[in-house]
Amino acid sequence: MSRLSLEAFADRAMELFSQLSRGMIRHETNYLSKGVITLPQVWVMRYLSRQRECSMRELADYMKMGFSSVTGMVDRLVKQGLANRRRTEKDRRLVYVDLTAKGRKIVKEILGERRETTLSLFESLSAEERLTYLCILEKLVKKLS
Repeated sequence: MSRLSLEAFADRAMELFSQLSRGMIRHETNYLSKGVITLPQVWVMRYLSRQRECSMRELADYMKMGFSSVTGMVDRLVKQGLANRRRTEKDRRLVYVDLTAKGRKIVKEILGERRETTLSLFESLSAEERLTYLCILEKLVKKLS
């Protein structure tokens, strides 16, 4: 590939990220790929699957979103039977969220399919190319944190 300016690189990278995401989703048949839930809802569900239960404040902090945005997201998950919300008896203002059995099953399916898609996608790359890709991703994640 010829030398690109940073601006041309950014434009091309954005297009390729979009194509990669759409291509991966086309190979999956789950709640996310069918449009039943959104990617931010999957992030919430994945976090809840690791935490078991957390407060709405903790969830808003994790998502780096406003409390009302996270509340709307959780409302939709509760309505779909994927999450539970409960208040404590000690302080009714505190609200905790966890996944239902259905929610745990759905997030497990989504992550399992995503793993299989990733394995299929990256099997054509050499071990060295995969390592280079991971190193670049780790640098980018570190820069964002």
